[in-house]
Amino acid sequence: MNRNLINLINKSKFISYLDALGIDSNEVKDAIIQGFNEGEFEHFVNSSNGMLSPNTYIYDLVFKYVNEFLYQQYRELVIFEGEGKIDVRTMIATSNSLVSRPDLLKPFDKSPGFSAPDELNDFVVIARFERQFEARDYGSNTKGNRAVICEGCLPMKIKINPLKSFPCTHDIWKNEYCYGTPAIQGFCINENSLEAAQVIWMNGKLLSLLGLSLDHYDNGLRALNENGEAVLIYRCWRERLIGKGAYFVGLNSNISRLEGCDLILRKDFYEKLKAIIPNLTFYTEIL
Repeated sequence: MNRNLINLINKSKFISYLDALGIDSNEVKDAIIQGFNEGEFEHFVNSSNGMLSPNTYIYDLVFKYVNEFLYQQYRELVIFEGEGKIDVRTMIATSNSLVSRPDLLKPFDKSPGFSAPDELNDFVVIARFERQFEARDYGSNTKGNRAVICEGCLPMKIKINPLKSFPCTHDIWKNEYCYGTPAIQGFCINENSLEAAQVIWMNGKLLSLLGLSLDHYDNGLRALNENGEAVLIYRCWRERLIGKGAYFVGLNSNISRLEGCDLILRKDFYEKLKAIIPNLTFYTEIL
């Protein structure tokens, strides 16, 4: 097993959960490595583009061995909560938020820096994450083939990535996401996971100040005003798979050239947000 795969295991939310409980995770990590089947994993490797097709192989393997380990060793002591659970509500909400890619500049065409946020009809795009892959150098996964855009609102004019990581999406449903922090929106990314690939959501405190409440997750990830109108909406997209060609069909071809998500706020509520945060700015960072 190569170093990148070992890093995926070490960074798994379930391994982090063991560490947070104060449990030595070396035993279970050794079992995961022993249970790894290279032949099965090779199905997801796309050698033509030097990339890995999105899959849940490592996620499933870690989940299986962590649960077996906890059941055998700590079943009377451990209560699964927070990062130890799969966030099913966010999975359902984000899967019901899939849209065709909106008419926004692609990452390769976007410039970094401060600017006014994009507007689409009656909404303002207050945050966006998007990855673009173009095989400019055939057969290699080089930096020149990829562009990643992170843009969003900041409480003041400062050059930092506006999409601060807040991995515990369970907090969204308690209206406590990013709570107690100055972040206007939080961001969670789950690589090769069963759970939502990317999530952007507003600070729970700001949600309350705007008088918004979460809609049911069956309707997507969105918040409603007092009239039941959706005024804060999460959207996601995944388009232009390389598997469309005659020679790129199979488990190793599920790689999108454009993949991302955004968070849009109705214009009148964006004005209310600016009244709450007078120095509100919008910043774009290109990775």
